[in-house]
Amino acid sequence: MLLKMMKFFNRWILRPILFFPILIFFPTRIINKKELRKYRGKGVVICCNHRSNTDAILIYVRFWRKKNFFSKQSLFKTPFRNLFFRGLDCYPVERGKEIGLIKFALQQIKKNRAMMMFPEGQRVFNPEDALALRNGAAMMAIKGGVPVVPMVFKRPPRPFKFNAIKIGDSIPVDEYLGKKMEKSDMLDLSGKIQVAMAGLLENFEIKPKPKWWELEPAVAARGIVFVDDKLLLIKRNRGADDYYVIPGGHVDGDENPRDAVVRELKEECSVEVEVRRLLYRHKYAGSEWMHEGKPAGKGMQSFYLCEYKTGEVSKTDAEEYSENIDPIRGTYEPVLVAQEELANLNIQPAVLKKQLLKDVEKYTNRLARATKYLK
Repeated sequence: MLLKMMKFFNRWILRPILFFPILIFFPTRIINKKELRKYRGKGVVICCNHRSNTDAILIYVRFWRKKNFFSKQSLFKTPFRNLFFRGLDCYPVERGKEIGLIKFALQQIKKNRAMMMFPEGQRVFNPEDALALRNGAAMMAIKGGVPVVPMVFKRPPRPFKFNAIKIGDSIPVDEYLGKKMEKSDMLDLSGKIQVAMAGLLENFEIKPKPKWWELEPAVAARGIVFVDDKLLLIKRNRGADDYYVIPGGHVDGDENPRDAVVRELKEECSVEVEVRRLLYRHKYAGSEWMHEGKPAGKGMQSFYLCEYKTGEVSKTDAEEYSENIDPIRGTYEPVLVAQEELANLNIQPAVLKKQLLKDVEKYTNRLARATKYLK
């Protein structure tokens, strides 16, 4: 009874109240809305890129049709928040309980409801990580036998900044019906959705302005790697006290920074890793030593979260890493450090240590188990 009352309140009282303030604070033009009108009263899966927490609010207020959202479990912690968000037709996503989520989605599709999904699985802040879609939306569309409608935000919603939502042509799933669903079918449909969403983004007249860090050259790339829940660091000494850095090094020529991380981790620590996502960017002021016969330049230093694959952590035989203490090169030693010991170490740069300690405290398992949460 309470849930029905909350749904009535949200739909017929709260949403009309929020409509004009949202229209004023987040002016957003909707392009090709007629494509959604084709499926009025029919089941459909709507896929949208995820740029900020405001995305879902804008979609809920600006699109009158009833639709269900999937939201992170943390939003439903208290009884009131649980009642409120369920009244907004949100359903909590719990890790390891995907079967219940699929059953719920199929039930709503059979009731001719729209399933609103962010197939990237999380908010995406970096352009290089955008539109890396998971297969959940494709699987629900195939199982439910309903088309997929792609939709994209032109840019992250910002107060008093003009924005646009563009809706693309629907993607039918007829070719996947009438047979046993295979993983290849989900991958194929996810690929079609990704191509459609990428095409919608490319067709916007004005491209987003590059961020300040994108204007700086990528001169160094480093890998944050956890081996058995211990962080891999490089212990350095250049004639003074010991200090620690994240393993990595300079990007060679036109080399991709992600490829540079894999190469440097192999060269410095004898381990093989797979890059998962970009975590931090930090201005790099260069140094007094030479790189490829030239002074190391200024630019951006990128830190990537990586998954440990294989290899025993040890020194390599690379000539550039001398055993002798040199005022420029110094010495190095790969070490594994327990997470509770990080606060007591002199990790450089200091701004990285501050952010790393904050994230380790808040996302211990998320950082240490990159595959499970960030794949």
